[in-house]
Order: sequence, then C-alpha cells, then structure tokens
Amino acid sequence: MTTAQVFFDHRTEKLTSEETHYKGDPERYEKEWVPLIKAYNKAREDAIPKEYLAPKGLLPEGDLDYAPFDATTVPAKVLDPKSLAITELTAVEIAKKIKAKELTAVQTITAFIKRATIAHQLTNCAMEVLFEEGLKRAQELDSYYETTGELVGPLHGVPVSLKEHYNYAGRVTTCSFVACLTNITPEFSLTNQILYDLGAVFYIRTTEPQCLMHLDSENNITGRARNAHKLSMSPGGSSSGEGALIAMKGSPLGVGSDIGGSIRSPCAFNGIWGMKPSNKRVSMKDVMMAPTDTCNEMIVCSLGPMANSPEDLDLFMKSYLSKKPWNEDATCMPIEWRTVPTPKPSELTIGICYDDGVVKPHPPVLRALKEVEKKLRAVGINVVSWEPHRVYEAVEVAFASYTADGNYTAINRLAASGEPVVPLTDHYLQMGKGDKGLSTLEQHFYTNTREALRQEYLDLFNKRGVNFVLAPTYVGVAPKPSTIKYWGYTALWNILDYTCVTFPSGISASKELDPAEDIEPRNEYEAYEYGLYNAEDADGLPVGLTLVGRRYTEEETLKASTVIRDALKA
Repeated sequence: MTTAQVFFDHRTEKLTSEETHYKGDPERYEKEWVPLIKAYNKAREDAIPKEYLAPKGLLPEGDLDYAPFDATTVPAKVLDPKSLAITELTAVEIAKKIKAKELTAVQTITAFIKRATIAHQLTNCAMEVLFEEGLKRAQELDSYYETTGELVGPLHGVPVSLKEHYNYAGRVTTCSFVACLTNITPEFSLTNQILYDLGAVFYIRTTEPQCLMHLDSENNITGRARNAHKLSMSPGGSSSGEGALIAMKGSPLGVGSDIGGSIRSPCAFNGIWGMKPSNKRVSMKDVMMAPTDTCNEMIVCSLGPMANSPEDLDLFMKSYLSKKPWNEDATCMPIEWRTVPTPKPSELTIGICYDDGVVKPHPPVLRALKEVEKKLRAVGINVVSWEPHRVYEAVEVAFASYTADGNYTAINRLAASGEPVVPLTDHYLQMGKGDKGLSTLEQHFYTNTREALRQEYLDLFNKRGVNFVLAPTYVGVAPKPSTIKYWGYTALWNILDYTCVTFPSGISASKELDPAEDIEPRNEYEAYEYGLYNAEDADGLPVGLTLVGRRYTEEETLKASTVIRDALKA
C-alpha cells in the first residue's frame, strides 16, 4: 500500500469541515460600505437608457426573484424589427455582415444595448453598464473602416460581454468583494486587451457571486442574477450574468471563467454554449481571483467563451490565440489554434456517464441522456457506457484545493469591509479543511492524487476506446437559488484539466415526463442534492450536457460537439 493510499484511507468521509470562523463586522459594514454599495448601484441604474426598458405590462407581478417567468419571451415583444433581427445573429454572422458593410458597428451595438437593457431589467445580469463607452468605440471602428477600408481584426464591431473580475482600464474591479468597490484598475487584463485589439466592442460587465466560488450568483453588491428561462431559479455560476445575458441574446459572445463549473453550469442552466479549455490556454493575467491569489497550482482557473453557437466559440478561440498571448503571459501555453477536420459520426466513440457514483442525476437529466443516446446511435456514432472512477476522491481533492490557503485570500477580502457571508460562501469556506488549510505535506498528497487520477483517466480513455465522454453538467436542471453544494459533475474535469464543451440538449424538463423518484441515498450529498428536485420547479427548464475531451483538445472537442448538435437536429 502506498503512502497516498494510507493517507486517503484515514481521511474524513466528509468533503467539508466546520473550520471557518469569519463572522463579519455588521456595524462597520453598514456605516462605511453600504453607502458605497448604494452609490455603485445608482450609477449602474443611471447608465441604463430608460426608453429601452420593457413596459411594466410585460413583466410579471411582484418580486422578480420569485417569479416562475420565462424572460426570453419578452424581447420579441419590445424590440423594433431591425434590432430584433440584429440581436438574433450569431457573432460569426455579425462579423461577416460588418465586413460586407451590411451592418455597421454602431447599428450592431445599439441593437444589443437595447436587448441587454431588457435582459438586465429582468435578470439583474449587469455588474457594470458601459453603454456610452460601447457606442463611442463602435463609432471609432466604423470611422476606421470607412477611412482605411480595413478591419481592426476578426472581431471588428462584435459586441463582447465580460465577466466583471477581469481588470478593466479605468474602472472598478471587485470580484464581487465589497471592499474592492474602491479598486480602480488602471489597465485591461491581458485577455480584455487582446479582445479589444481584435476589434471587440465592450459594453457590459456581468455579475458573479461573492468570492466567485458558487455555482450560483448572489453577492452583497448587486444581489443575485436570475435564470433567463425561469426567473425564480438559479442562473448558475459563477459566470452568472454571462449565462443569463447570452440566453436573453443581450450579448452574442461573452467571456466566462471556470475553476469548478463556473462556465458550464450557467451555460447548462440557461440553455447556451460554452467552453472550458484546459488551463492556461487563455490568459489569466490581471484577472482577480478569490482562491488562487496565494499561488495555488493545485487547481487552476480557466477562461473561456460563452455564446449561442459552437461556431462562435471557435471564432473566439481562433481569433484570440492568433494574438499569441504566451508572448505577454509567462504562464500561458504556447499552443496555436489548430485546424482539425470535422469527424464523421462513424469515427466517434462516445462514453455516456449516467451516474458519477456519488449523486444520481435527476429525472430530466437521465431522460435527456437517454434521448441523446438514441439520436447519436441513429446517425452512426458508437456509444458505450462510461463507468465512474474515483469521482468522490477527485471532488475531495478539488474541495481541499479551493481552501488550501486556509481561506486567507477570501477572508482577508471579506474582512476588509466586514461584509456578511451569503449562504453558499459559507459552504465554500468550509470546503476541504476550511480555515485550517493544508500543510505542505497534505498539499503534496493531494497533488500526487490529482496526478494519479490524471494518469488513470488517460489510461481509461485508451482502454475503453472512447474519444469523448458525454456527461451531465449538474445533477439536475437549474435549482432554486443558494442551494447547490455538490460540484462533482464539473469539478472532476477541473482536477483532470480536461476540455469541456457544454451545450443545450434541446430537451426541457417536464413535470409530466419527469416525476420525482424515491431513492436510497448512497451518501449525504446524494441525500441532499436529490432532495432538491421538484418537478414543478424544474418544468420547462433546459437540460444542458457536457462533452468532455482529453487535455488540450479544444479543437477536436469543439468539432465533435458540432456533430452531436447536428445529430440532435436530425
């Protein structure tokens, strides 16, 4: 028996501890920081053109946080035909039309400002509104194109939304920490700068949860974002605002980040596309983080695109990597975007994961997997069963990694304002060993386990002969806010650093087809997460699935996802 095996044989059976002691400072928070929060939100709302708001008669009555209302139905009832048509375009289509002079950058951003206004009105997706800045940028791009006859780059005039925790030149960057409301960052993060240089038009920065570390959206600055398809439900997180905004088609292309499911859960819950690349393919330079500021290499965050089509994900990655970010960021992998052929269905073997061995998926997800399997087989894709392997240990490694520094970074930022923790932040701070953190020896043990898991999964892919794994993104569709605690269906792939493309299955939960079932829970997480399922709440919500490829196979995984997309349409 190895030392690592002995270590894990004597580990706790719980994935969280009681080791967190942060209590906040209510008096100081109310006196010194609540006024700043109010001023921040007033500036945000003042930047929204009131003439673009949806009339009250189209909104649900009462508190939007509790309205089981599909917000995606509203824009078509409000927008003029031209604006509606523009905002229905993909990013690829927008870029082509601007190049062909069928659209201008100003026409494009004006239409998306109108739709983003409605999206924010309903889902609270905006952290900061930059509409005037976006219009000025679009005017400059149009003038440049008219004068020179050349495009700035492949994203010339394409509206791009940004998750808020990427440093933005001359703007406050908070990472949803109240104490960072005074943190004005002088320059763009490298990724923002590259997108700007490619011709992107920035016009909105989107919300994220306190500390970033929720698969949900609540923070003490802007409250919580809402699911675009049912306002009363979670939009996922931590790229919460991006998920809701893109689902509302208030943005054609956005940038999210993912260290445990933060691109994938918002995409799945809101019915859109997203990619979590293997880490360090997209630069994290000058991106504010909660769990990694203390040089945590045990688990690394990945930035990636979110959109309404796989072609837009390809446009982002191909354009972005053409700028060779590794020349500016020493941590970036020097891997250019490769052109790979679209595989024939008969060339694909896909393993389908129906259960990770820890938490059984809810009925809508299982039904979606079964229906997708039938459609894949119908077009000639070879489908096999993917049996789970050491998932609980992988999640244990992930949770321990998130708080490896004993919550040093997170608690210091929280304590700087005395802000209260929201419920899922409390859950995050208790992950692993909580405030106790990991000793150097424990970090070695967990890192060695991570490396062993990576080798074992590579061996399993080879032995089982699969090109990709198709898996749930979460145990269910979007749940009620502030409830998700199990991250196994996403965090596993962060530990392995595998490429993931999340996509809408085209199947929605149905209270008639997906009644709740009684199960005998295998562990406390299954008892908790399965107990969250309510067929009435789930009814009508989209089921998003994730295609998983090996490390640094973004090109191949994306191409394979288009084959699946086409199979689902057949």
